[in-house]
Amino acid sequence: MVVTRNGSSHLTRTIDSLLKQTTAAIRITVVDDGSSDDTPKILREYQTREQRVAVLTKPDRGYDIRRVPANINLACAANTHLDADFFMISGDDCKYPSNYAASLLARMAANSRIVVASGRPSTHSASSREHSPSGSGRIVSCVFWRDVGSAYPVRAGWETWLLYVAAEKGFQVQLFDDLTFEHERPRGTGHQFVYWGAAMEVLGYHPLYAMGRIAVNAMRPSLAPKRALNMFRGYLQAKLGSSDKFIEEYDMPLRSFIKLKQSQRMSHVVGSRVGMVSGSF
Repeated sequence: MVVTRNGSSHLTRTIDSLLKQTTAAIRITVVDDGSSDDTPKILREYQTREQRVAVLTKPDRGYDIRRVPANINLACAANTHLDADFFMISGDDCKYPSNYAASLLARMAANSRIVVASGRPSTHSASSREHSPSGSGRIVSCVFWRDVGSAYPVRAGWETWLLYVAAEKGFQVQLFDDLTFEHERPRGTGHQFVYWGAAMEVLGYHPLYAMGRIAVNAMRPSLAPKRALNMFRGYLQAKLGSSDKFIEEYDMPLRSFIKLKQSQRMSHVVGSRVGMVSGSF
């Protein structure tokens, strides 16, 4: 599943790398969200020579990140008739090594508890604190996907929602550091960071955990301080209430589960640091 909008400068490399996977995809579905550049022409060319490429075209209503989960859901719904065990989600600016899908699928087959997995995108350095599967390049178990309703929620935090729902159900999610792929665009825009901040509140993040994530992003050389401020602005906006339906709280059981998991993680980190200090005397 590939969602694109005005992605002509990267799209060819993305689709070519998907077509060259050693484990061949049954179908590559591209949702064109109203592109006004050469994207439609590129997609028509692929359709004339590669029957595995399917295109769903939407009208141009301007850029809006809030349509991304709905577009992914549209692509998924168009493929429910296919006999597939897994599906992969990709941005339009990613280039994958030819063994990417095969390597991930082999690891997921070796551990049936892993229901969402990805490699590490080039925009995340190995030294970063990102340990969860990336939104692009993630492979999802179809059985698990059907169990959670076969759709992303169309609200802030949709990608993270899937990971916590998996954990809540006793499954595992995994990011494999040794399997990398190229992510060509700079990570995020100011608009996205507002919604990333809002996502932490609507998902029920522990306040200390949320502030820690904002602080970490503020210190990253690759991210402008303004983006971290946009995260904080989005978090406060959601905290104070918003008429934007994209910023609606998730159900209380999941919010409580997330807060508990984060509290446990923070306690573990603090305990480990204290143990290191006390052991040095």
